[in-house]
Order: sequence, then C-alpha cells, then structure tokens
Amino acid sequence: MMDTPQTHPLHNLTTVIWSPLMGLFLVLLFLGLRLLNRSVNWMLSTAIDAFLSRLHQVRDVGAGKPFPSNRYWFPSGQGDAGKFLHSKENSVKWQSEYGPIYRIWLGPNPEVPKDVQQVFKDSDKHIKAVNNNSGYILGQLLGKCVGLVSQNEWKRVREVSEVAFIRSTVPKNLEIIQKRNVRHFKTLQAGDNLSNGIIYPAADLKMLLFWIIADVLYGRLSREMENTFAKLAPLREGIFRKVIEGGLSGFNWSRFFPTDTNKSLELFKEQWIEFNRDAFDRAIHIVSRPPIADLYNTVTSDTMNQEHLLHTLDETLFANLDVTLGAISWNLVFLATYPEHQRRILDGAREWKQSPKGGDFNSYFIDSATYLSACILESSRLRPLAAFSVPQAIPTDRAINGFLFPAGTNFTVDAYALNQRN
Repeated sequence: MMDTPQTHPLHNLTTVIWSPLMGLFLVLLFLGLRLLNRSVNWMLSTAIDAFLSRLHQVRDVGAGKPFPSNRYWFPSGQGDAGKFLHSKENSVKWQSEYGPIYRIWLGPNPEVPKDVQQVFKDSDKHIKAVNNNSGYILGQLLGKCVGLVSQNEWKRVREVSEVAFIRSTVPKNLEIIQKRNVRHFKTLQAGDNLSNGIIYPAADLKMLLFWIIADVLYGRLSREMENTFAKLAPLREGIFRKVIEGGLSGFNWSRFFPTDTNKSLELFKEQWIEFNRDAFDRAIHIVSRPPIADLYNTVTSDTMNQEHLLHTLDETLFANLDVTLGAISWNLVFLATYPEHQRRILDGAREWKQSPKGGDFNSYFIDSATYLSACILESSRLRPLAAFSVPQAIPTDRAINGFLFPAGTNFTVDAYALNQRN
C-alpha cells in the first residue's frame, strides 16, 4: 500500500516557514548575501578603479607623485548624489583630504573640480561632457538643451532660446510675475501656515517658480492645460530622482530593460511632446504671441531641431526648478535669521516709493543697486545655485598645480571653494 503525502493546513504551513530555525536561516542568508554583495562590489570597484586610473592617467611633471583621486565605487563613482545632494560637505571633505586639486568619478567619467582661471581662460573652446556625465536617462531629458551643448551648437541654440529671458524683456514680464504671485499667495493665505505668519520656503514656493516660468513661456494656459502640466511635474521629478541616485540606469544598455524608470521616461516624453504642440497651437492665436510660438518656428526653419527645443524647455522649467528654488528659499531663510536685514530692505523699499522715481515701483525690482539685490547675491554666494558646474573638457594639454593634464580632461568649478574658501 502506497503512502499518501501529508499536507499542512495553511496555519500549519505558516508555522513551518516561520519556525525559529527557519527565521534564523533567513536572517543568516540575508546577512550573507549582503556581505557577499559588499565583497563582490569591493573587488569589482577595485579592479575598475585600477583600470580607469590607468586609462585616465595624470602625470606629475616633477617628482612623479600620484594624482590625488577619490576611489571609484561601482557603479556610479561619487555620482550625482555626492556631487549635488551632499555637495556642501563633500566640497570641504574632498579638499581637506586631497588638497586644492583632485579627481572625482561620475560613473566611469573622471572630473577635476578646480576654481582657477588657468583652466577656464579659453572656455569658449571647451567641450561640455556628454549628458553632463550623468548617463542615459539624463541624456533623454536634457542631452541637447542649451546648457549641455557646446561651441557653435551652443551659440545657435542660445541665440534663439534666450530671447524670453534677456534683461531687456524682464520689465514687460513683471506684470505676469506679479499676477502669478498674487494668485499663489492667495492660495497659501487660505491655508493654516501663512495665515499664522509661517512660511516653508521650499515647499510653499516650489510650484510658484514653476508657474511663473510657464506663464512667461506659454502665456496664460487654459485650466485643462494647467491640470495636464501639473501632472507632468511629479512624473518628471520621479525620473530625475533616478538620475541623481545613479546606479545601472545611467548606462546606455539599461534602456533595453523593462524597468519602471524606462516606462516613466517614455510616458513623459510622449506627454511632453503633446503638451508643447498643444501649447504652440494655442499660442499662435494669442495676440501677445508668447515665446513658445517663435521657438517652434525656429524648429521649422532648421535653426535648431525639436530635440534642442524640448530639452531646452525641460531645462528651463524642470531642471532649473530646484536650482532656482534653492536660491529663493535660502534667501528667505537667511533673512528670517537676521530680522535687522529685513527691516533694512523694507526701509529701502519705502524710501524708493517716496523718491521721484517711486512712481514706477517695477524699476525697484530690476535695480541691481538695492539692498534686496545685494541680499540675493550674498545668499547665492553662501548657498550657490549649483555646487559644481557642468564638466567641460580642456582642448589642449596643460600643467596645473604641478600635474600635466592631457587634452580632453574634464574640469568643473567648485563654487563653494571659489566663493567661500578662495
């Protein structure tokens, strides 16, 4: 007679799986995999670090000492997280460990932070790093934006894209800015914080800057288009978070994997194209003719292509959002810390209004000699808009601080070192 296999009821099965012995086994397995993963990563990083250091060798013109360098860690090196999210502390840490000139890694790409004129005296001839050395995903969003292209391509794209933001156009945009400010602060006033004299600069002002730039570029959007635009923002933010995190999604071959990031990227690109086409179709029928109309016309005239346009619009709206927000929010934090400077700004504004030129108060906001303007500049010095500049490659060999750097070496400006420790 054959024995029939015994089965367990569900609650007994749970007991079997989570018995003390099984629980201990799972914990040990997890720790073992973590340790194995660290060991494998350490060995892989060591091998790649040796290869990359050999590939991107920098020679000492004197005693032959090795060039100071951060260690490469697979897969992102120091990565965008080290370069941007933790930039303030890393700027001090790296300079104290390695001296005034050293190397960091963004993926397999080396960069040398430096704050001297010797490197950038011929910056018009430099070539910016492909995709900011941040990998495939960033390239799909911003690879052809005006801030990441070089030389003649940069001149061509900048010439047509800067028109909406050059100094001479600012006065006519002040009314647009003020209307959006009033609308935004009415919404904040209806909440609990601002009505009680409390403002959270980053959270409360983030979308204000976004909508101001959108108003300038697209003109007044319909309610439906505003809703579409508002849904695009968190989608784009989630994708860019993956860029900053680094990892395997930065490599070109990662586009072949069915990841959530790739799906979100394709969805965003489709919706971004559709939104801007709708905005253009609407703009050509508006009397004020917002900049998006002329920008699209430059595509049809082959001054720049659609990728240049879409990436530059992305840069203007999304990529610059956190940068600009940082500048605005830190200024408020510093002013909140020092009330006497708030009073000085208010006194200056009142004096302006009572002066002969006070009839046109808009001119106060574009005057670079006011104390308000000085506070904004000082805030930018203390908390730079971007801690490290876009990496750019020198066109010729050159000796710097006793080291000979070959042509093609990427340099980047350390804004904290330049503005605070120079």
